[in-house]
Amino acid sequence: MKGTVVSTWMKTCRRLYGNTTVDNAMKDAGWNSTKIFTPVENVDDNDIKKVISNIALSNNLEVKELWRIIGKDNLRAFHRDYPAFFQQENMYSFLKSLFDIHVVMTKKFKGAKPPLVTIEPISQREAIFFYKSERGMFDYFLGLTDGCNEFFKEDVKYEEIERTSNSLKLKMTFPKDIYYKKKYFWNNLLSFGFIKSFSAKAAIFTSITTTLVALPLVGINFKALILGLSSGIFAGIGVTLLNMPKTMIEEELKKIASGRYNYESNMVTNDFFEDIFGLIKDYKKVIKADFTQFKGMTDEMNTFVESINKISDAMSHTSEEITEVVEQVANGAVSQAENTEDAALKLNEDIESLKTIVNNENDNKLELEKALEKINNSYSNIENTSSNILQSLNSFLDVKDKGDKLQTRAKDITSIVSIVSGISEQTNLLALNASIEAARAGDQGRGFAVVAESIRKLAEQSKGAVKEINVNLEEFVDDIKLLVDNIDGQYYILKNESKSLGKVKDISYEATKSIQIVSKSMIKTINELNNEAESIANLYNTIETLASIAEENSASSEEVSASVLNYTEELQNLIGNISNFKLITENFRKDLEKYNI
Repeated sequence: MKGTVVSTWMKTCRRLYGNTTVDNAMKDAGWNSTKIFTPVENVDDNDIKKVISNIALSNNLEVKELWRIIGKDNLRAFHRDYPAFFQQENMYSFLKSLFDIHVVMTKKFKGAKPPLVTIEPISQREAIFFYKSERGMFDYFLGLTDGCNEFFKEDVKYEEIERTSNSLKLKMTFPKDIYYKKKYFWNNLLSFGFIKSFSAKAAIFTSITTTLVALPLVGINFKALILGLSSGIFAGIGVTLLNMPKTMIEEELKKIASGRYNYESNMVTNDFFEDIFGLIKDYKKVIKADFTQFKGMTDEMNTFVESINKISDAMSHTSEEITEVVEQVANGAVSQAENTEDAALKLNEDIESLKTIVNNENDNKLELEKALEKINNSYSNIENTSSNILQSLNSFLDVKDKGDKLQTRAKDITSIVSIVSGISEQTNLLALNASIEAARAGDQGRGFAVVAESIRKLAEQSKGAVKEINVNLEEFVDDIKLLVDNIDGQYYILKNESKSLGKVKDISYEATKSIQIVSKSMIKTINELNNEAESIANLYNTIETLASIAEENSASSEEVSASVLNYTEELQNLIGNISNFKLITENFRKDLEKYNI
């Protein structure tokens, strides 16, 4: 099936059932939903049937019913595309011209196989309409017939009288006369059913009339018959001679029928033949003028198409460049949007990390302030400790002096104990002497001996106690000496440590001052870091806005790219249609070439 017909079918279905239904049906058949059918394109019949079947199924229709609807509506579509074909007086004249229309289409579109459509009148208002097609699209044909009836606003009745696998015959009854046949009595009478020659008819008529006129004059004899026959023969010869211009007129009409207008001729008869030939000449003049205009229009159309082709070629080249540029811009916009979005996400992550750092630094600032306060307190404590150590040094010095004095006193006590020990020994010696003297005295000295013994024991005890005291005093003196030495050593150690602590205090003071300066700088840096974090957060909002704008630009670029692609496709379609138009003008020019003017 030719693309021009299929295109009309698709337009009808889109108008009746919407673009979505038709697009889906075309996709199911393997077509592009935006496919444009060119007039010279051959479309596979099976694909068409599949598309129509899908559309019918989507709208809960029988395929036959859909074909009849399409046929009825297509007549209007054909009228929009080929209005000249519909410039007919009535429906019968239009149906009568269908055969010629299909012949024109067959010549116009190579490979086209339109149905054979003929209509023959059988009475003044009845005709047999015959349709034959290997596709057997009878429902579509009946739909076209319904649409034709509606278009010409005639109440034409028709009934099916015969149907085969590839043909259909309808009997149509028209509301008005469709057939006019004029019969001329004398022409038919004189032909006797088989004579076609006009000269013979004139001869017969003359013979009969002359014979009838001569009979009353000469009577019934051979003279009247001879007179009639001779008159008829001479009349036939005369009419034949007078009809000789008819041959030239017939040749002229044959030349016109064959499209030969490139010659001039004239006829002089001083009768109706000259008038008829004059009418033919006038007709030729009008036709030659029309065909001259047609050929000029064809040349103008060819020139116009060539100009359009040049413009379309330039536009095609420009559109390709625009497509490349727009595609690059679209890709750049998409890449920019992606990069901006990535940068925004990365910046957001950095901001979150920075916020975490800032929060940590704020916590560190608080800890630093606490640590600084503790350092200040530590410095005060060190200073107090240093003062206390100095006091302890003084106390250690007093303890050392007192230890030395105690050691001296312990030595003095040792001397006293030595004296007591001497006294104890002397007392023991005296007690021994008293015991000796008591022994000498005998019983009189026995009581004194007891006293002397007690004194001796006391002296012995005193001597032991003195000895023990002396040992303890020596140990005590040694302990005091050791204590004094330790105190003296600790004093010097503490003195040195006090000097070191003083240095540490000075260093701690300087460190405290430095830490205070550093901490103030760090606090200032942290505050500035907070401000920078807020500024970066505002910058993130700006970048996020830019990312949104970039995404919008990307979407707009993609839309522009799609529009340019559509424009390029439509331009290519336009170029194709221009080529088809050029082909049509070429075919029209070739059709005109057979008319020699």
